[in-house]
Order: sequence, then C-alpha cells, then structure tokens
Amino acid sequence: METIKFDLTASLAIIRKPDSNETYYTYNFPHKIMVLGLLGAIIGLNGYNYNLLQKNLGKKISGNPEFYEKLKNLKISIIPQISKENFSRKIQEFNNSVGYASNETGNNLIVKEQWLEKPFWTIYILKDESKEYQIIKDYLLNKKCEYIPYIGKNDHFADIKNVKLEQAYEVNNKVEQIDSLYNKQIADIKDNLFEEILGFETMEDKENFFYNEVLPISLNEKIGYDKYNEFIYTNKKLEIKDTSNIYNVNNRNIYYF
Repeated sequence: METIKFDLTASLAIIRKPDSNETYYTYNFPHKIMVLGLLGAIIGLNGYNYNLLQKNLGKKISGNPEFYEKLKNLKISIIPQISKENFSRKIQEFNNSVGYASNETGNNLIVKEQWLEKPFWTIYILKDESKEYQIIKDYLLNKKCEYIPYIGKNDHFADIKNVKLEQAYEVNNKVEQIDSLYNKQIADIKDNLFEEILGFETMEDKENFFYNEVLPISLNEKIGYDKYNEFIYTNKKLEIKDTSNIYNVNNRNIYYF
C-alpha cells in the first residue's frame, strides 16, 4: 500500500483548544482536522473563512467546510518528533484595539495565546481511491500550493519538507510497539514485572516516555468539534488489541486514523 510521508515544522505554531476564553491554549499534537485543513489549503479547498465570508454576505451556507467534506475519509498518521523532552511553549500577550474588540474603556482587548516553539511532526497519508489523494500527492511532490499553509495563525507559516512515497505493509498480531500517535482504545501498556518485583526502574524504564492528549476527530456544522478520542505517544511495550489500522512503514509501526 502506498503512503505519502512528509515532515511538518514551523518556527511558531498554535493549534488552538476550544475550551478557554481568557487564554488560548494549544494542543501539543496536531489533530486530524487541522491536518486536513492544511492539506485542503494546499490544494485550494475552501475553509472556515470562506464560509464565514459567505454568511456575512447574507448567503446561506450549510454543511461543514469544503476541505473537511472532501478529505474526511483520508487516513493519516502522526509521529511527534520528541522523546523525553516536549516542545517548548510560551504565553504571548498582545493588544487588539479595533473598535469592536472589547466593550472595555478604550476598546482595547488584551489577548493571551500559548505558542509552540519549533514543533516538528512527521505526517503520513495512506493511499485511497479518491481523486483528492492524487491531487494532494501531486501538489506535495511538486512543491505546489494554492493557499499558503500555516499552523493556527496566518503568520505561523508551515514548513513542509522531505516529501516521499513509501510502502505500507500490514502487520501481524505479534506487534508490541506503535511508533506514532494511536487511539488509546486499541492497546494497553504492558506492566513492568521487574519494577513491580524489584521495586526500582531498569535502564529501559529510564529511557521510556509517555504522552497522552484528548484530540478532536470530527466536525459538526453547528457546534464545531463534536467527537474526541484520547491519543497516546509512547515507546513502551504494548498489548495491542486491534492491528487493523497499523502498518509497517520503513520499519516503523504506524497507526492510521
């Protein structure tokens, strides 16, 4: 099975969480909807801003943005390029002084945002029979784009490099590790018997890392993100219950969702 691989980096990025009004916090990992939005921008599909503009012009818009409707069936995988050290983050403050920004005196709103510094992820797209996959493949391999891709804000430009075509092979049930983000429901982390019996960490344990984050997986036209899954990224050994969406790509076990 063919898969497209590319590295996604940026000097700064924000993948905004929807659950805060005072400070805009960022996800640590890109969720599928964000990746689809970035791919949609590259091949020229309409997004949130287009729908908002049409509504402001008095036109009726129904359904989710075009990029989501046309790309939602693509299967992707994400490998964060981190181990025991996470990406750096900083809170940035700036003023929004346009007249409608705030009802406070002076109409000045202080905005706080959490930004990721120099994040780095590797993205995989599994081949399907859609024409959109072929268009994405052409644009990525030939370094083309219709709209400039960015991560969260249009001054946080995305850097896409090292685009390659690779082969993905189905794995067997003996797999004990997943090298990408994966849905928590498909695997359990194996207990460390040495640590339980002896009461101390082995050298292997000291090199282990574990991250988890609840990420949106689907859009609803009325409320936005409407379904979430918990994803895990770890190098610990696993008891995998479902290998149906795991493929071996260049000696890495990759989970597609």
